[in-house]
Amino acid sequence: MKIGIVSDTHRNRELLHNAVDWMVNRQKISALYHLGDDYDDVKELGDLFVEIVQVPGTYDERYKNGTLPKKQSETVLGVTMLLVHQIDKDLTDDDLMTTDIILHGHTHKEEIRIEDGKLFFNPGHLKGQMDKNMPPTFGVLTIGDNEVTATIYNMDFKVVQSVDLLRSESGLYKE
Repeated sequence: MKIGIVSDTHRNRELLHNAVDWMVNRQKISALYHLGDDYDDVKELGDLFVEIVQVPGTYDERYKNGTLPKKQSETVLGVTMLLVHQIDKDLTDDDLMTTDIILHGHTHKEEIRIEDGKLFFNPGHLKGQMDKNMPPTFGVLTIGDNEVTATIYNMDFKVVQSVDLLRSESGLYKE
């Protein structure tokens, strides 16, 4: 299964639509996960016929007052993923014990990191052409029976970073 991963769109619907159109039409994603800021940016994407899962970001009043959950858990083919906006505030030790992949945003910097059999995946931002000295990026997560591939793309749809991981009972590891 292929999942599109976006974060920190900050009302830049043009970059969001360009990335999502490419992921739906070229990558054939089955779901889109939005990791916050801004939560409402994906409202008009409902006609894409893909599942949309999202969490709010720190700029959303519903994040601050708790009327929207700060994290969502999803399981695909036995792989458990946790969606959060900010790992230093939203991720607990209990979450780490029960999760294979932590999807997060907030920093606007793309990241693929393996730590103790866990994949930490930040797709970057789609806020603007440059933000915090970072160009816009987004991600695709491919989950198979025995492997997981995490890839980050730029807005020219070129690979910025990618890793292929093997699944085991004790976590995810580089091939």
